[in-house]
Amino acid sequence: MKENVIMVVEDEGLIALHLIEILENAGYRITGPFSSGEMALTVLKTPPAPDLILMDIGLAGSLDGIETARLIRSRFSVPLVFLTAYSTERTVERIQGVKPDGYIVKPFVAENLLLVVRNCLEKKQC
Repeated sequence: MKENVIMVVEDEGLIALHLIEILENAGYRITGPFSSGEMALTVLKTPPAPDLILMDIGLAGSLDGIETARLIRSRFSVPLVFLTAYSTERTVERIQGVKPDGYIVKPFVAENLLLVVRNCLEKKQC
């Protein structure tokens, strides 16, 4: 069975480490963490693409997670799940414009994170 690869794009070091620990313990292989949209886009230029991208909305660099996701969507066919503590009406509207495959609000519970990840990966494999 193929090992699923998940790209973590998160600029908060402790959150990134926590995400990676949960995902690796569940058997996933991780690329990252990448703290900026620019870093993520650069890595995606070199195949193979990950099976799923977990994308924070507030990132270091000039691109936020929503704009990074928009650029990824225009170039790649990879399921994308947003991770964020932001939930303003404007942010939600921008997120919906990108049509993510999922949305996880911080702080998150490990079981909920893994459920969303599994559902997105299974949807991709249908």
